[in-house]
Amino acid sequence: MTSLMGNLRRPPPILPRITRRMALRPHEARTFIPVCFHALAGYNTSQEVNPSGSSISGPGICVMQTVPLIREIPLARVNLEAHPFTSVKNEEASRLQESLAAVGLLAFPRLQSRENGWWRVITGWKRLKAAALLGWRKVPAIILPPETPESHLLLLYLHDNAFTRAFNPLEQALLASRLLEHWDRKTLVAKGLPLLGLPPSPAHLDRLLAVTRLEPPWQELVARETLALSAAARLAAWDPAHRLAALPYLADLPFTQSKQEEFLANVEILARREGVSPAAILGKPELQQALRDPAGKNPQELAEMVRRWLNNWVSPRFQAARRKFAAGLDRLGLKHHPRLRLKEPPAFEGPDFELSLKFRDDRELRNLLQELGRLASLPEFEDLIDLSS
Repeated sequence: MTSLMGNLRRPPPILPRITRRMALRPHEARTFIPVCFHALAGYNTSQEVNPSGSSISGPGICVMQTVPLIREIPLARVNLEAHPFTSVKNEEASRLQESLAAVGLLAFPRLQSRENGWWRVITGWKRLKAAALLGWRKVPAIILPPETPESHLLLLYLHDNAFTRAFNPLEQALLASRLLEHWDRKTLVAKGLPLLGLPPSPAHLDRLLAVTRLEPPWQELVARETLALSAAARLAAWDPAHRLAALPYLADLPFTQSKQEEFLANVEILARREGVSPAAILGKPELQQALRDPAGKNPQELAEMVRRWLNNWVSPRFQAARRKFAAGLDRLGLKHHPRLRLKEPPAFEGPDFELSLKFRDDRELRNLLQELGRLASLPEFEDLIDLSS
């Protein structure tokens, strides 16, 4: 085997100091390889280190069977506009400029050689972009041959990012889909999802894979976490034309995750009940008014207006009972009472109301009980708890 020392005409002085202090036993060599190699690589990155069979041997020297190939690569020949495993954004790279300007490149990116002298970024895209923004012409990089399996490239990318940043939900979905090309579902759930920062749940995997079937505008909402993963998975079962009708509602109105799910569930219920498409429900004038004629309402008020219309259509009797109960509480002074709270039976279907009260001492308790006795004797209270009407 060719000695790695032979590839470097002037071995760096740091290597003898390191190796004389640490006499490695054979089973320790693997853990020391990166230390030895980075010492060499840091000495002169403009020279190539041949990975095939390179070794260092002798007393106190760590043995290297294979060493990554490091080269200085012209940034002009690196494709910084696309990444094989994720979408990339310029604003993320700008944060690294100050670090690179101060201390240089601390971790080498990994590049894969492509046809016509171009290089594909596997890891370190933001570092490379920051270097380009700083005006660097060349950067040292670990070179991966063209025949490197995609499964290995994908794992390199995952491990390079897994403990330095959180993947957004769209990245998690797309990466899970790519991993499924190489792993079976059981392995992906057990090993792949935790690597993405997710619970090892088959149901969670199903939701991720559903996101990959959505159109780009929906995926952008998922990436921004505007659209909840559960709502996105529900939308994936819709016809694309019906999804398009829902886009302005979920993109522009500030529904929470639970309210997004409620919105979609109500649209589906109404569509089945009326024998029409979800798009037909979403095209009703009452709902369209919230999008086209806000009448000075803020987004939260518009979202609530849409919810009220849908809830009224889905369960008119229930909504009427809620309105009647709220009006009765208001008449009795209980709607916003600071110490007393009266709740209706769940869905107005049971016999039991729930009463809660707050008090500081026995005197306040006696006063509250006296007030309750007075209210309970009123005809308005009898009407309030009468569920038959």
